[in-house]
Amino acid sequence: MARRSTQTIAADAVHEHLRNAILSAEYRPNHRLVEQELSDQLHVSRTPVREALLRLKQEGLVVQQKGWVVRDHAPHEIVELLEARVEFESSAARLAAARITSETLARLGELMEQMELTDSRAEVNQLNDEFHLLITQSSQNHVLTDAARGTMINYWNFNAPIVFTEADIRLVNDEHRALHAALAAGDGEAAAAVARTHVQRTADIITRALRLDAR
Repeated sequence: MARRSTQTIAADAVHEHLRNAILSAEYRPNHRLVEQELSDQLHVSRTPVREALLRLKQEGLVVQQKGWVVRDHAPHEIVELLEARVEFESSAARLAAARITSETLARLGELMEQMELTDSRAEVNQLNDEFHLLITQSSQNHVLTDAARGTMINYWNFNAPIVFTEADIRLVNDEHRALHAALAAGDGEAAAAVARTHVQRTADIITRALRLDAR
């Protein structure tokens, strides 16, 4: 097997760094990404930076507008991402039920407890992202995992506030526990059903808050 080049390894690292920065809202929509500045910050040449940005463009996270800019999704694109996320996460949960490890189940349990104890919405968002990513990764299907990651959007960073009521938060926590239980029991159909209901609930809250029309 051919060894991966130093440039490819560097591009992978830059891609992962920038992707995480965008999905965590460190780089907000319409934030300008300057190749030379990123090269200096990350201590790499401009070649891996450019390659990483091209990958992010293919993933729909950045666009070229007289330079590189973090993409700001149009309303219909948000609806499409939410629709796709429902499908990808439910499918991933179905597969994960038969493939998840005891270590991952334990980590999911820790994340649920942390989400229920913190009052910081930013911390909850970060913990929630890890919770769902671990489940999609547990599907052990890289195509599905990458597709699910491509539907991640920073709903807490939209122009209109996305408000989760106390009742919403209780339901979300209950659904996390139900999903964890289905995965622990190895019940793929139950896990898929809970994941679908759970992600659809969040999608409904977002579409209402942003006054989007689900199709």
